[in-house]
Amino acid sequence: MHPSSIGMAATGSPAVRNRRRLPAENGSGGDISSNIYLTTSAIYLLNSRMDIRRLRYFIAVAEELNFSRAARRLNLSQPPLSLQIKALEHEVGAPLFLRQRRGVELTQAGQVLLAQARKALAQLDDAMGTAQRAARGEAGLLRVGYTGSAPIHASFSKILRRFSRAYPEIRLELLHASTSEQAEMLTERRLDLGFLRPSPVFPLPRTMTLRELWPDPLELFAPKDHPLLRKRGAIAVQALAQQPFIFFSNASRRGLNGHVVHLCSSAGFVPHMAQEAEDGGAILGLVAAGFGVAALPKCYGQIAVRDVVQRPLASPASTSHVCLAYNQDRTSDQLMRFVGLASSTV
Repeated sequence: MHPSSIGMAATGSPAVRNRRRLPAENGSGGDISSNIYLTTSAIYLLNSRMDIRRLRYFIAVAEELNFSRAARRLNLSQPPLSLQIKALEHEVGAPLFLRQRRGVELTQAGQVLLAQARKALAQLDDAMGTAQRAARGEAGLLRVGYTGSAPIHASFSKILRRFSRAYPEIRLELLHASTSEQAEMLTERRLDLGFLRPSPVFPLPRTMTLRELWPDPLELFAPKDHPLLRKRGAIAVQALAQQPFIFFSNASRRGLNGHVVHLCSSAGFVPHMAQEAEDGGAILGLVAAGFGVAALPKCYGQIAVRDVVQRPLASPASTSHVCLAYNQDRTSDQLMRFVGLASSTV
């Protein structure tokens, strides 16, 4: 229904024009209340193609209750302001003011429209401000992936806290995924950037940019009474040739599993897989139970599991880093602000 077809009489005026009978909520026929007419008209009006300036003029007159003062406030002469208000009343289909000698008074229609106009313009101003901040890279959405080991490192939570405080209007949508899964999602543009661990076995696409954040080499995790732990210092990888290994069972962890195989191959043997487990915590539990040893990122040592001892591995092949990855051809101001803050945090 167009607003011009909705007529509402001012207080003390004659009858309401174009009043229609519609079914009441209880199913019986009856007149819709004037407030429902007015609210419907106002909502329709504020979502129509109405000149936004005309609403601002209306609010000024409604707040001043005087055309002369409102005109001065708007830096307008009074006649054009009066014409704009009359045009607005025509579009609404109802008088918005009662004209008096010393000023004006809002009609019921004017009161309803004032409340709706203030809300609408406040939302419009908010939307414009948000759009401008988004254009400056200060608002929007970033979809961020992370591997299971990344949150264990203190720098991960520090980066997220600092970024959220610095840019509260950029929403972070976090997704737990393996390195290989993140690489696929970044390629398909389902992620904007990711905390991942590049593998020497599965190189990432060349279109992807990597920023090293922190080193997190593979280390040995063994039961506390394991014979290899009798000597202090780093453990030679060759010494693990006859040891049973516990691997990740999730096929998507092929990057980390592949790195362990690469580590052992560089020492001249293929590791014997004795058990599999879904996550690092479960692997450490099986190590504590004596089912085998594990080569895991160093950060897993922060998970307190009794009867498990951690030692570095004496091999350059154990080197590993957590990196921030993103597509070269899909950067944004929001993304680069995150990358810059992350790089300066670690």
